[in-house]
Amino acid sequence: MRTRELIKKVQLYSGFSDQESEAALEQMVESLSRRLTDDERKDFASQLPPELQTIALDTIPLVDKRLDIIDEFMEVQRIDEPRAKKQIFSAWRALKNTISPGEINDIRAQLPNATAELLA
Repeated sequence: MRTRELIKKVQLYSGFSDQESEAALEQMVESLSRRLTDDERKDFASQLPPELQTIALDTIPLVDKRLDIIDEFMEVQRIDEPRAKKQIFSAWRALKNTISPGEINDIRAQLPNATAELLA
């Protein structure tokens, strides 16, 4: 699936503008990638369109992988918690339709429990 198609899916799921949908998708790829081991980040990136692969592979891992993903979205996107959650859910839903079920399980296994539960 191409990046443009993923952005449109985020837009469909969220009702956000094209620009906000793109920002949410890119932030989601970055946020997930920051919480993965190098090998898992490469596996994740390999299932993404080229533009998103670059984001995933160029992301610097978090020192403390327990950092709350909602707080990260709120800070980076400068939005409130309900909007951050909507961005997260919409972007995750679009990504889940793109990457394999095995990769989804691998990603969730590396996330802090609260984040993995959020992305159930």
